[in-house]
Amino acid sequence: MSTVTVTTYGKLRLFFSIGMMLAIVSVIALPVLAVPSQEGNVVHVVHPGETLYSIARRYGVSVASISSVNGIVNPNLIYVGQRLLIPTYATGSPSGQIIHVVQPGETLFSIALRYGLDPWTIGYANGLTNLNYIFVGQRLVIPKTTAPQPQPTIAPRPTSMPISWPGPWRGEYFDNDTLNGSAYVTRDDAQINFDWNSGPPAGGMPVNAFSVRWVGTFPFEAGTYRFYARVDDGVRLYVDGELVIDGWRDGALRLYSADRAMTAGDHEVKVEYYDRIQVADVHVWWKQISTAVTATATPAATLSPGATATPASTGVWFGQFFNNETLEGEPVLTHYVPAIEFNWGTHSPDPAVWWDGFSARWVRTIQLNTDHYRFCTMSDDGVRIWVGDDLVTDEWHANDGSIPHCDTYWAKTGTYEVTVEYYEHGGDAMIYVWWEPH
Repeated sequence: MSTVTVTTYGKLRLFFSIGMMLAIVSVIALPVLAVPSQEGNVVHVVHPGETLYSIARRYGVSVASISSVNGIVNPNLIYVGQRLLIPTYATGSPSGQIIHVVQPGETLFSIALRYGLDPWTIGYANGLTNLNYIFVGQRLVIPKTTAPQPQPTIAPRPTSMPISWPGPWRGEYFDNDTLNGSAYVTRDDAQINFDWNSGPPAGGMPVNAFSVRWVGTFPFEAGTYRFYARVDDGVRLYVDGELVIDGWRDGALRLYSADRAMTAGDHEVKVEYYDRIQVADVHVWWKQISTAVTATATPAATLSPGATATPASTGVWFGQFFNNETLEGEPVLTHYVPAIEFNWGTHSPDPAVWWDGFSARWVRTIQLNTDHYRFCTMSDDGVRIWVGDDLVTDEWHANDGSIPHCDTYWAKTGTYEVTVEYYEHGGDAMIYVWWEPH
């Protein structure tokens, strides 16, 4: 009996008899249907020409989630007739709550941002005591919050994604991460609201190391607008050619915002984005926050070498980075950010900052009412918090960031300057800071 050799990626050789090939042909001829399973998920039968990426896009889930549920090690190896369980990414529970299935690369902080909640809210609902410990495939209850919850409140920031998105945009897609050369694909996009995860942004493009430039002209009423960019990895946003948001660096999913006074009429908005490795996410939107046209725009969440500035009075932190662990000398970078919630992993905050052995200081002004407050941190490594001249938290030592630490402070109604100091010694780098009435 004759045999046929099929080579895949130059490594695996499968030998099929002619009889087996006829069996495959008969499978191909079968109707291809997606049917519900007993668990309420969907079973998809693979048909000719399909890839795991096209299947994932069809059902609105990630390649990684299908691979995880079906035990697929190599997402490029699927076969015609294979039955794939399509997991429900977020489904309704009998009580009307949302069930989120944890995907590879997700953290509780990124999941909370997706649903417009604080990570502690989800932690309380699921009995989690360590916010850093969740696992792929875990089913998390996403609670509906109709009343204030007993949870920490992170520094003011957008708590939900917008109901509507600005568009349309003219997009240029490049098969490199530097926006160089001719665009591989040019198309109109209804909005910049993409979660490509581990898939390509367009057919034939690479799944990593690509970039995109979007340009659109939009009507604005006179007033001050807050522009948002939620991204993994880098993003820049321009209004009428002026750089408003500069997050052009590698990094996990994070949120930038910046305020700008706009005159009435049409204005050009340009967004540049790149993905380096792993998942790819980019979401851009804005909203009017004031009708005053003379308002001073909040500085963009931007790292800039050697900048000198004073701490912002409200709404943002002014941060300084030092290439030592002791906050000594002149800062190598400064920035403005709406919240201290960073997880740099083994990377540095910026190419100008060392990967290990660096430190940072953030300062901002907050309003407190007469009450006890808990100031909380999660950090890897050390952290100190001052409220005015009072040292409230002193955890200036190596830390793995696995357990939150909170200290109580009694405040009278008034305005307070809060200072946070942080150092990174080695390994992973992470810091989160928030406070709550106790």
